[in-house]
Amino acid sequence: MPEFLSKTQAGLAEISAYSDEYEKNPPKLLGGDHTLEACGVKVDISRQRLNEEELKHLYRIAEDVHLVERHRNMMQGKQVNSSEKRAALHTLLRDPESSLPQAEAVRKNLDEMRKFAYEIRQGLWRGTTGQRITDVINVGIGGSFAGPHFVYDACQDMNTSSIAVHWVSNVDGWVLVNLLSKLSASTTLVIVSSKSFGTAETLLNAETIRNWFIQQGIEGEELCKHFVVVSSNEKAGEKIGVPCARRFPIWDWVGGRFSVWSATGLPLMIALGPTHFDEFLRGAHQMDMHSIESEPEKNLPLTLALLSIWNSIALNAGTLCFLPYEHRLRHMIQWLQQLQMESLGKSRLTNGELTFFPTGRIVWGGLGNDAQHTFFQCLRQGVARTAIDILWADRPAHSLTVHHDFLLANAKAQANVLVTEDDDSLAMNTVNVIRVRDISPYSLGALMAMYEHKTTMLGNLFGINPFDQPGVELGKRLARDIMNEEQ
Repeated sequence: MPEFLSKTQAGLAEISAYSDEYEKNPPKLLGGDHTLEACGVKVDISRQRLNEEELKHLYRIAEDVHLVERHRNMMQGKQVNSSEKRAALHTLLRDPESSLPQAEAVRKNLDEMRKFAYEIRQGLWRGTTGQRITDVINVGIGGSFAGPHFVYDACQDMNTSSIAVHWVSNVDGWVLVNLLSKLSASTTLVIVSSKSFGTAETLLNAETIRNWFIQQGIEGEELCKHFVVVSSNEKAGEKIGVPCARRFPIWDWVGGRFSVWSATGLPLMIALGPTHFDEFLRGAHQMDMHSIESEPEKNLPLTLALLSIWNSIALNAGTLCFLPYEHRLRHMIQWLQQLQMESLGKSRLTNGELTFFPTGRIVWGGLGNDAQHTFFQCLRQGVARTAIDILWADRPAHSLTVHHDFLLANAKAQANVLVTEDDDSLAMNTVNVIRVRDISPYSLGALMAMYEHKTTMLGNLFGINPFDQPGVELGKRLARDIMNEEQ
């Protein structure tokens, strides 16, 4: 076993040694003032269940495995995706001053995105009949949907254009039937987003939409004004029957679930404008710098990764429950599910050996205030052990301040209630309280980058590859086989 993997497994074994002691008698809360802050994000870890010495032990493990150094290697373009033999350079997409060889292509593509978004927003790019674009359909699934859709929904109040963005991900035909009946082909732009352009759901949806255009009398070269593609495949346009479609590239060193910062975010730039998109990138980049420059004890993603390891191994808290007390963050749950579960749901180390530590925890959750009236009873007096992230924004985006005050009163109360011990219950929870000043492109960028770095650091701590998803491919192959048999 390589030295790095030997060290990671030794560190996990050290954490596992606490599990017997805490199986029946969970540790007390950390308590005290333990709030970390960076890039406008505050993380209060005082409701975690460990003591100061145990927390220091976790930081020593991170130092022993050179966690920050390995994280820096990722950002510098070293080969970290061991199964696919490539880099994972999503951080480059938001670095305005990088000197890496790939940086020039990134900056050029970003400039092209800005120009195209400006033309759409100003009515300079028009449909084949000469009418302005009023509606954009984003066709994509997985990483081509979850991140952009979440950010768009969270920032809708910042859309100063008259352009509406619609999202088509899965192949349930009801979505397209319902959507297309409300749109006019002559004023609609379609963005088809797929890294490989081999995703069956995306290709089927794109074909159906293209046929809808043809039925509306727009076909052949005329489709060029209504279709663009986001892909690493140079023949992407041909695959959807629109070979003249403009292509915005995405590179093989960008994983789908890390791609919202790339041309996958083109619908965001069109809807919110280049300035807001640049702020989104800026927030993420500043969190990138924090993740490699701050002291370990002040490092937000590193600390969150270490506490996640502690909760899953030492305390046997098998799931992460994400509870945003902010309606605009409701779709963050789905984004976080893909980010963490697709990245960490692996049972083999990077050298192919099996691991017996709990790598990919289940991520679930709901809007906090609503969830109080659905599953909080189970969290309080059930039998499970659960790690919980509670998230809220200090400032409201509306004038109903009494509503916001009441919402935060509930959030603060539940942060305490969920860790209050109950003699009649086997339930045990740990809580991180995460706060941002407000919901803005900058704060969303910082928040999402923080969770990205937490996830990739967990990959290093477990000794697994967080950048591939081999388990996803089997279902795709079986679905194709069934379709072929039925046809």
